[in-house]
Parts: sequence; C-alpha cells; structure tokens
Amino acid sequence: MTWRVPAWFAALLVAATAVLGLAAPASAHATLVSSDPAEGEVLDAAPEEVTFTFDEPVSLVPDGLLAFDAAGEQVDVEASASGTEVRGGLPGDLDNGTYVITWRVVSADGHPIAGSLTFHVGAPSPKVEAPQLGPDDPGAVPTLQAVVHGVDYVALLLAGGLAVFLAWTARGVRLADDVRRRLVRVLRVSAVVAVVAAAAAIPLAGAYQLGSGVGGVLDLDAIDPALVQDDLLVLVLQVAGLSVAVWAAREQQSSLLADLVTALAVWSPALVGHTRAYEPTALLVVTDALHLTAGATWLGGLVGLALVLPSVAGRPRDGALLLSRFSTVAAALLAALALTGVLLGWRIVGSWSRLVGETWGRLLLVKVALVLVVVALAAWNRWRLLPRVTDGVGHDDRRTATGLVRRTVAAEAAVLVAVLGVTGFLTQKPPGGPAPTQPATAGTGAVTGVASDDLKVVAVVEPGPGLRRRLIVQVQDLAGEPLDLYDAPAVALRTEGVDLGEVPVEPVGAGTYEAEVVFPRTGTWQLQVSIRADEFTSPVTTVELPVTD
Repeated sequence: MTWRVPAWFAALLVAATAVLGLAAPASAHATLVSSDPAEGEVLDAAPEEVTFTFDEPVSLVPDGLLAFDAAGEQVDVEASASGTEVRGGLPGDLDNGTYVITWRVVSADGHPIAGSLTFHVGAPSPKVEAPQLGPDDPGAVPTLQAVVHGVDYVALLLAGGLAVFLAWTARGVRLADDVRRRLVRVLRVSAVVAVVAAAAAIPLAGAYQLGSGVGGVLDLDAIDPALVQDDLLVLVLQVAGLSVAVWAAREQQSSLLADLVTALAVWSPALVGHTRAYEPTALLVVTDALHLTAGATWLGGLVGLALVLPSVAGRPRDGALLLSRFSTVAAALLAALALTGVLLGWRIVGSWSRLVGETWGRLLLVKVALVLVVVALAAWNRWRLLPRVTDGVGHDDRRTATGLVRRTVAAEAAVLVAVLGVTGFLTQKPPGGPAPTQPATAGTGAVTGVASDDLKVVAVVEPGPGLRRRLIVQVQDLAGEPLDLYDAPAVALRTEGVDLGEVPVEPVGAGTYEAEVVFPRTGTWQLQVSIRADEFTSPVTTVELPVTD
C-alpha cells in the first residue's frame, strides 16, 4: 500500500506560493509615527493628555506609560491603548518646566518596543534629572526563550510525528510488544517535555515584554493573561492535543477527531511569532502550519523507523512497506518544508539580498543547508539502499542493507533535530537591520544631537544646486564610532509651515543611512531621528539642520 499526496494539499501549496509572491511586504514591528506634543516641543499651556500614534495596533504593558517632571519625580498619568494610539491623561495643574514621558508597548508579533518623549510647558527647565527607572535590560531572557522554544519545537514535532507514524505509517505492520511500548514511551516523554517547555515559555515571554530580565520571570506580572494570552493558548492546545495523542497511541485507537486534536497541538506555534505581523496574515499562518506538519511527519517518521526497523530486519517485506510508505510522502513533505521556509523568510525580510545580509537570513540559510543534507541522506536511502532491502540477493545482503537503512535514518533524524533547533532560534530572533558595511562619514557642515546617555546622531545635507539634496544620518557612540543598529531609524523632516513627514532612508554603512530629499525651500529644518537601538528602546532626538543654496 502506498500513500498519495492529497490534491487539496498540492492546490493549497500552489495557492500559498502564488499569493506570497504577489503580496506586498509589511513591517514586523510597530514604529512610532507621531506624538502629540512632538518631541522637544515648547507649549504655552500644559496639555490635558499626550498621544502616541504607531503604524500598527499595539498594546500597553503594565506601567507602560510613565510621566516624570524635571526633578525626576513621577507624575500621575492615566494610560490607555486603542488600536494604533496610546493615550495618557495628565493632571490639569502641571507647573511650567520640562516633562518626560516613557512608553513601552508590544507589537502585534509579540515583540516589545520602548521610547521616551520630552516636552516643555512655558520654557525648558534649567536642569532635568533623569527618571529613576528600574533596569530595562532583557539580559539572558531572549537566549533562554530561544533555547526553550527550540526544545519545545523538537519535542512537540517528535511527539506529533510519532503519533502519525503509529496511526498511519505502521498501520497493518505487526510490531513486537516491546517495540510498540518503546514508541509509546518516546511519544509520552516527548509530549511531557513539550508541555513543560511551553509552560516555561509563558513567564519568559512576560519578562521579555516587560523588559524585567531573568529576575522578572518570578514576577506575577510576567504571567498576566492579558500579556501572555497567546503563549497560554499554545500551552492549552499542546496539553490537550498531546494528551489525546498519547492516549490514542497507548490504546491503539485511531480516529479523525484524535488526529485533528493532535494536529492543533502541532500547529500551535503558528499562532505566535513573526509571521503574524505580515500580510496576508491568515494565509501565512496556514503556510506556517504546513511547515510544522512537514517537520513533524518527517521527524516522527525518521525516529519511528529507527526504532522499528531493527525488529523487522528478518522481515524485509514489512521493512520495505514501512520505508515505501514513508518515502512516498517524505519527498513532498520535505519539498513543502524547504519551499515554505524559504518563501516565508523572503516574505519576512522583504528581499533576497537580506537573506544573506542579516543574521536572521543567514540562520535561515543554515536551516536550508541542513535540510539539503537530509535530502541527500533520504535520496541515498530511497534509491540505493531500499532496492537492496527488497531486491537484494540473499538473506544476508537484505539484512545488511536494512541495517544500513536504519543507521542512515538515524543520521537523518539527528540532522533534522538540528534543523528544528535552528527553527527555535528563528522564531525568537526577529529579522534585524541590514548588513554592516564600511562606515560613512557625514563630512563638513554636520549637526549633532544627543539621543541618550550613549548615543548621538550626526546629520548633514550635502551642498549642491537645486532642491534635491542627499541627506546623510549617522548614529554614533559618544566616542564618535558608528554603531550597527537593530533596525533603520525613523527620520522625519519639518520646518515652519512645511512638514515632509517620515523620509525613507537606505543603509550605506555601519549606523549610516542616506536619503534623497527634495527640500521645498532653504532655511533651518527640524530633523527628528528615532533610533532603533535594540528591540526595547528607541530614543528620539531632534536637531536643527541648515539647508542653504
């Protein structure tokens, strides 16, 4: 008996490929578009509220909006978030002077961003004390998240794949009782490990979004359902689905309902992560689910074969039946695994060049290379060793070939575990900025603005005839060295009566960005630069930029 790839599977894959190729790229993380008051604005009277507008819906974390006066003392603020706007109601009796608003929100893909706004009532205060905030350092949390998610991926897909192997691939094949018990035991242990990892991911996700470091894992705020609802849903789906999978394997029961519930557990990671931040979201989540299905069936099938083949070494027909069933669907599943992975990666980073030019893309290419190793091993098994099992001359030759197949299958499983480990890191390592090149200098006539205690911005408009000029923006440390950034800064230009809004910039070097700008008139322009220093902070500075004939 052989399996055929269902027509609906092929049709869905073709449709996904077509739509993914036509869809326009979207942003992975929310970006602050504007604020009211604007950064550095001097107001005649105290505002009733402050408003932050982002380019996609965001949610506030606990204490995500804080206000401080020039002395560093906290000012009461009533924070709320709705869609793309975050508002903070301020007291009506604010004195004249400088005020600082710090904000921290979570993007639609679950990654936090943060920043601050400074404005002045009446006139700037002569001295401004830095607010006394707790440490906003993720520390080892992102690394721990990557490890936990990698473990969850391997264990989850192994458990789900073994459920498929027992219910379908090994259907009708006589398995020794000790072999079946071993398969069920591996499935059960994998299910427990997956559930434990999914549970551990919840406080880690909360601490990551709060920016509280490893110590924040024990904070009750880190398991606030409003903050980690996606991770809680993943845990519930994995507990339910893997429990059903273990029961069905132990009782040797197989039904469409049990398969669907198990599939929901396997698909649960598609509910969170970077793909949700891209359009069209529904189709990308479905493609991600296909990716997980392929990985589970492949990994579980390889491990199942490695455990079963020794026991059927004397029954080459049973061994050939298992191998033919698996290999018939393996090629299609592996093609789906590689194709959807590369398409999703290209779709997320937005260009083929960035697959090579940034860490996320290079990790994806490592994953693809490992998949190609699995392809090579599978091809050797299918076309060189499997014929020896079924058509070998003599019992000893068939037995030897079966042993070689078993060892090759074990090697495939080991490489696929590495693939899934890299996948765990990819889910937590967001696509970063462009690859660093040689730093560019801003040249003469540059203006400088200090964005934070350790960052400054240098900007210059190259002189030349006409209104079209080249704007160069470079982010440096206080020693003047350009810095690689988490993502390109948001650059906006305005002058009295004219607001050009955000200007798209292109990377040309380490921390250096350029844009071709048509200035409607000469004079002094305000250049606002919001720096994406990392996934947590985006300090903003405004400089006066002279544009001359």
